[in-house]
This record gives sequence, structure tokens and C-alpha cells, in this order.
Amino acid sequence: MEELDKAYETAEMLKALDLPISKDQLENIERLEKENGKAHREDLRFYFYEKCYANYTKRIMNIRQAKIRGEVIVAKPVLLLAIIDGIGSEIFCNNEFSLTEWLEARYVMLMQQYMKSSQFDKPTDISNPFWHLQSDGFWHLRYCEEPQDGATPSKRWLKEKVSYAYFDDDLWLLLQNKVWRLKLRDYIVEHKLTDDSWLGKIAAEGLGAIAALLLAA
Repeated sequence: MEELDKAYETAEMLKALDLPISKDQLENIERLEKENGKAHREDLRFYFYEKCYANYTKRIMNIRQAKIRGEVIVAKPVLLLAIIDGIGSEIFCNNEFSLTEWLEARYVMLMQQYMKSSQFDKPTDISNPFWHLQSDGFWHLRYCEEPQDGATPSKRWLKEKVSYAYFDDDLWLLLQNKVWRLKLRDYIVEHKLTDDSWLGKIAAEGLGAIAALLLAA
């Protein structure tokens, strides 16, 4: 019990200083609670989610995105949405994301929804954000061998040479909670993918679907 009390004391000190509790600290507290027959301190778990969300929304807001004809390329946030959707659908049950047919199909569908027609005739290939998201610090690649230098590799190269991509442990844990997962998804859509033109496009698509339903009725 003394070890648990010390763990609580450390966590409370971090809260008082408005600093994050790490995934390892949180899991250690939960282990000690289980060993001592105590109920989980849900306030600590909520605090972990709250601070984690604040950290990653800030980092996602600052992801590096190239421009084409003055318009920001949305491939990176779209890939994040596709991964989040895969977690929610239990396609990804572990913190390992391979370039599967499901992921590519979901990515293409979302790119068609959110990219601007003034940028490209077709969606940016998934290999671009899958590779370049590494530069933003929370997305990592597990290689089968030493990575290559230079230009963006092909999708074939990524499938052959990269075992999988993975998030920071803290971000992965955040995304296991449905409420915070959907909150992060909404944040990405609102802050990285939506402006007035997209809202009009989505609204028009929605009205078109409603009209189709009425005609079919």
C-alpha cells in the first residue's frame, strides 16, 4: 500500500503542476490498485486523457503539410482519420498499422471527401503521408531493414521494407477510449480538413443523398 500511496502522491503533484501523467505511471498505478484490491482512481485516468488530448491536438495542429497551387495538401490528416476509423472498427487491435487494402481504401474514400479538386486530378498516394508523417514525431515506422534516404519511397517499397507504423504509446492509449477517440477525430476534421468550401460540398452531398432517398421512397 505504501508504494501505491507514493504513486498517488507523484500523480497528484503532477496534476498540481498541470503536467502530464505518463502511460507508464498510469499503468503502474492501475497495477498497484489491482494488487491492493482498490478501485481505479478514475480522476487520474481522466486527467491522463485530458492532458494527452491537449498534447496531441497541439502536435496535430502543427503537422508539416506541403502546398500545391497555394492549397494545403490534406493527406496527413486524412491518413490519421483512416487510422482512427480502423481503430474504432477494430480493424487495428494493436498499435501496428500496415499498408493493407482496407487502410488504402478508407484513405482514398476520405481523400475524395476532403481534398480540393483544385489540387489534384486524383488523391495523393497513401505512401506519401505514411512516409512523411514520421517527421511530426508521434508516428513511427518499424523497418524490416535499414531505411532508405532521399525521395519518398514507393508503396511497394513500404509494403516490402516496413513491417508496420505505430503511434506514441500515450496516443495509442488515448485512442482506446471511444469518447476521446471521437473527440480527436472531430478536432482533426474541424481544424485540419474543414473550411467553408468543404462544408458546402459535404452539405450538397448530404442533400443529394436525402433527395435520392425521397425519390426511392
